[in-house]
Amino acid sequence: MKHPPVNLLIVGAAKSGTTTLQRHLASLPGAFFSPVKEPNFHARHDLDPERFSAAFRANHRDDLRSYLAGPDPLPARDIAFVRSHADYARLFAGADTARHEVIGEASTTTLYAPSALASVHEMHPEARILVVLRDPVERMFSHYLMARKYGFTTLPFRDAVEADMAAEHPGWGRTELFFQLGCYAAQLGPWCKVWPADRLRILRTEDLSVPDTWLGLAAWLGVAATADWAEEAASPSGKANTAGLARFEGLNRGLTASGLKSRLASALPAGVKRHLKKAYYNANAEGLPTLSEADRAWAKALYAEDQQRLAVILKTAG
Repeated sequence: MKHPPVNLLIVGAAKSGTTTLQRHLASLPGAFFSPVKEPNFHARHDLDPERFSAAFRANHRDDLRSYLAGPDPLPARDIAFVRSHADYARLFAGADTARHEVIGEASTTTLYAPSALASVHEMHPEARILVVLRDPVERMFSHYLMARKYGFTTLPFRDAVEADMAAEHPGWGRTELFFQLGCYAAQLGPWCKVWPADRLRILRTEDLSVPDTWLGLAAWLGVAATADWAEEAASPSGKANTAGLARFEGLNRGLTASGLKSRLASALPAGVKRHLKKAYYNANAEGLPTLSEADRAWAKALYAEDQQRLAVILKTAG
């Protein structure tokens, strides 16, 4: 079976900067990225869409068949749960190794799912792996804000995390995994043991605010980049997926659970949707929940052991 010529996989915890990385690296000359930012293909053996929660299913379009049957180029979309090799290859139909030095995708499940490493190693053994990690407490709180924004919870931060940790059957798409997604040592350790160090790069989210990081990435990938491109990528305006909160959370939760919000988003023209989102969400930092020092200390203690293990892994990785 011929595999698509993917030579870069951006992996990392959700809410750590993978979308920002994908957006700017995809804009480089000689780069081709999957039109679906997160195909989640390599994590397929650890994901069961049939067991996704009703709210999660309601907010993710189940139109993969019609989407993949569309004309080239396929339109951009954020996420899909691709199961077959043929469907994954379809995402890279427009990639040309003669013209594209970088052919990639960016699924956060690739780092989290235990089976993903073997899948990537089998299909793309020469690929470069780009990992981005965020302070786990900041990641957890950002994830919480996203869950509030999209109507998956209305609980206060600590209550939401504790309820999620106590879930009987935790799993991607079934629960939020607020805590689990920040346990980097268990996720990253196997990659560091298997993947050659020269083709594995580990960044911190804060590194993305430094232009030299972007220039270094372009050089590592072997593609040309300008100082202006690096400055834009590192600027606050270059960051993707900024926080926000629905102005009417009760209404938002109802629209989310019913799936009506997702259907409306799919049906509305892009321009109309942008204007409605500005009215629907409050992106003013003054109106967003903040992380108290007490909650920060509580969350930091949750990660103390994993962070110690991670420090050893990163030191060994060079």
